Amino acid sequence: MKTRILFAAILCLFLSGVSSNGQVPQLINYQGRVAVGGTNFDSTGEFKFALVNADGGTTYWSNDGTSTAGGQPVDSVSLPVGKGIYSVLLGDTTIPHMTVVPATVFSNSDVRLRVWFNDGTHDWQQLTPDQRIAAVGYAMMAGNVPDGAITTPNIAAGAVGAAQIANGAVGSEQVAAGAVSAALSVSGNSQDAAANTSYVVTGTTAATFTLPSTAKVGDTVQITGATAGWSVATSWTARASSLCWEAVASSADGTKLAACISAHKTYTSTDSGTTWNARASSQQWLSVASSADGTKLVACVDGGQIYTSADSGATWIARASSQRWQSVASSADGTKLVACFYPGQIYTSADSGATWTARLSGDQGWSSVASSADGTKLVACVDGGQIYTSVDSRAPWTARASTQNWFSVACSADGTKLAACVFGGQIYVSDDSGATWTARASSQNWSSVASSSDGTKLAACGGNQIYISADSGATWTARAGDLGGQDWYRVACSADGTKLAAAVFGGRIYTSRAYSGPQGTTASFRYAGDGSWVRMVPAP
Repeated sequence: MKTRILFAAILCLFLSGVSSNGQVPQLINYQGRVAVGGTNFDSTGEFKFALVNADGGTTYWSNDGTSTAGGQPVDSVSLPVGKGIYSVLLGDTTIPHMTVVPATVFSNSDVRLRVWFNDGTHDWQQLTPDQRIAAVGYAMMAGNVPDGAITTPNIAAGAVGAAQIANGAVGSEQVAAGAVSAALSVSGNSQDAAANTSYVVTGTTAATFTLPSTAKVGDTVQITGATAGWSVATSWTARASSLCWEAVASSADGTKLAACISAHKTYTSTDSGTTWNARASSQQWLSVASSADGTKLVACVDGGQIYTSADSGATWIARASSQRWQSVASSADGTKLVACFYPGQIYTSADSGATWTARLSGDQGWSSVASSADGTKLVACVDGGQIYTSVDSRAPWTARASTQNWFSVACSADGTKLAACVFGGQIYVSDDSGATWTARASSQNWSSVASSSDGTKLAACGGNQIYISADSGATWTARAGDLGGQDWYRVACSADGTKLAAAVFGGRIYTSRAYSGPQGTTASFRYAGDGSWVRMVPAP
């Protein structure tokens, strides 16, 4: 495992927790970079941290308090990693398995940070070398500095901002006229953000922020949704070639993608869409679905068969009989599958597609199917009919909602939160497994909807735009930006809803990183270089 660890800044000590007696909080904002096999890691990783002496034989502190003699702690900390960059507040007890860093640690003259990393595949690896902490942690000893010892020349320009000062710590008597800039109020629905600036949403609708395309590594932007939600419009990256893309699917971590083309082939990517490989033979491919790990795929052909793959699309096996198959869905482990054809029936498989069983009687114009993670709760919709749900992947199926031109459905991992869209109508959501539905968004030619595993984050294609929601569909924000006006046709997302892949019919596939939050949440973003902003932890 090739790794490189670096500090985010010379001094990253947050002062937001300063107490009434002037104590400096034991929080160190640390940023590092990690790569696996020479490739930047881009998912959620497990980390362990310890502060040790120069030779690593003495432990001064560890994230869970269990490390001794420089050894590995017992419990780990889960952190999101974007393009190899991660950040963490060491000592932040709101993070599971994180203990306070005592200021006395830095009474030692040489303190170093030791990090262990687990990508979920290669087991625990100690990242080397240990990183010496110079000015960062020693600011925790500020309580011992005499009054007046630090003057203006000792403070770097821009080192202290609104995010570093506790509420009520500074009053009018301590501030010179014009010396402080308040967080900027955003009352509209869009805002171009500037580096090292804080924003507060004060309008009645969610605001979309566009982060700077260039900045200095370590620059930050903070967003607070005071009266409404917010989203960050990171740029879309064009992938693959311009073709008649019919469908796109994603693994849980968003690194493995699959897509299919009308009258052409299926394509797969193992690097979040950066590169694509043509798979299978040229047919009228119409739909594709993926297991959580991206190894098991299922795809269907309009006027042909269903095909399955157990090696991320490298090889395919023909399944079921030739029909006008329209849509397929998969359980998280790829063993339970559901498919529908037009006009016809719904079919299910409990053995990764080896055998199929017809469900429901009578032919209908099925257009889309979706599945819970365990494959037991299913939802299907009819173009010009109703939505149907099943709670045991077999029977009975219950008719839901009203008759409309239902075009696409999506399902949370537990099967309780559903989303469905109408071509020429609205998006509808349900939080009771389809028993009741609520109309959301405006009337558009909606063609696709996707859901995060918890059902709170949704993405949809409609009206030549991509829309996202961070509140289970209550509010929606347009995300296509300058790319609006294209025939956005299908969308897929990672399990956490942050990584999106969208296909343009007659155009290209695009990928993007989506961040959003509802009213009452705050998030900070740090520039990691190469046009990439990463969300800092702890997340709200």
